[in-house]
Amino acid sequence: MGQYLKMGICYRLEVDKKRLDKLEVTLEGLINELNKHLDITLYEINETHEEVIFEIKETVALEQLQEFMQYQYSMYPQEQWDTDCFESASEMIGELSSLKELVELAEEGRFPCFQSNIITDEVKVSAWDSLRVEFSMLVFFIEGKIYMEGYGAFLKYIENNIRESSKKWKIAGAFKCYID
Repeated sequence: MGQYLKMGICYRLEVDKKRLDKLEVTLEGLINELNKHLDITLYEINETHEEVIFEIKETVALEQLQEFMQYQYSMYPQEQWDTDCFESASEMIGELSSLKELVELAEEGRFPCFQSNIITDEVKVSAWDSLRVEFSMLVFFIEGKIYMEGYGAFLKYIENNIRESSKKWKIAGAFKCYID
């Protein structure tokens, strides 16, 4: 048991349309608020009767994920086991040809350094209201166990640091760091 520090790329966001309507938040307003957390231009937006879905553009994921992860892994203090895992996962990612295949590989859990995860977070949409957002993640770092209180600002610092130092890759705008 316990919580782990996890970092990765958010490839999908889901928002309940009923809650959105109840709070009288427009799609434009939602996009403006989500842009405070992620670069929403990296996502395609689709709507069903129940949800608004943001999914990372396949071209962004396929063209940038492998190189971005290799760069992030290069800054990580590694033991041989980590290096082998990172290299194997990166090689496999480079062989894939669709976002669906990337997600399936992460969901298999074959590599401890490349997994999938879903988290739920609150996004403030007005002075008084928050909206629950489900984030689907391609996780490439898992460290644990974490025992921390009031970690929000620290995690935001890590997110901003990764995004700022990785401007070469637009996919960095979809990076998220969290404890789960």
